[in-house]
Amino acid sequence: MANQRKSRQSWKQNSKKTIHNQHKPFNPGRYGKVWGNTRFEHDWDRVPQGDANGPVIGKLCVGNTEVELTFSETNKIIEVLHDAQVRFNVGTRLGQTNSHAGTKSFY
Repeated sequence: MANQRKSRQSWKQNSKKTIHNQHKPFNPGRYGKVWGNTRFEHDWDRVPQGDANGPVIGKLCVGNTEVELTFSETNKIIEVLHDAQVRFNVGTRLGQTNSHAGTKSFY
């Protein structure tokens, strides 16, 4: 069986290994100025501030700014950022790439 398997894939014997870009040094600056400084820190057993019902689940840290968030606030941020990505993609496809032809804000 082993000899048959080897002969069936004889085209693999002389092929070169694919070289990927895995050996390049990682450069976080390519992804934006805050990409490397964005993180989330969990805070357990916190009480919400103001009229919020849900507990504070942690802090969103972007650059030097920290914001304490509840579960519902994190969902809202996810929705807003996803909408921003969709609007950017649609605007790019429609050719609205200058400052005079931007898409309107819905919030």
